[in-house]
Amino acid sequence: MVRDFAVDQSRGMLGTFAPQREPYVHTLEEETTPSGVLARGVYTAKLKFEDDDKRRHMELNYSFEIRKRW
Repeated sequence: MVRDFAVDQSRGMLGTFAPQREPYVHTLEEETTPSGVLARGVYTAKLKFEDDDKRRHMELNYSFEIRKRW
């Protein structure tokens, strides 16, 4: 079964950082995976990093599956 609808859309602002030798690290908040028979299936997601001018610096497409048993 293919589900093709938006489940969630989240946005966040990281801010402006001055250059430095060590990389900056940003840890995202942990989210709870939905459970139950209606949540099972394969999901696709897209993660984008854009600046205020809508210039895209990175895009990551990935998928995951929610199952009852592994």
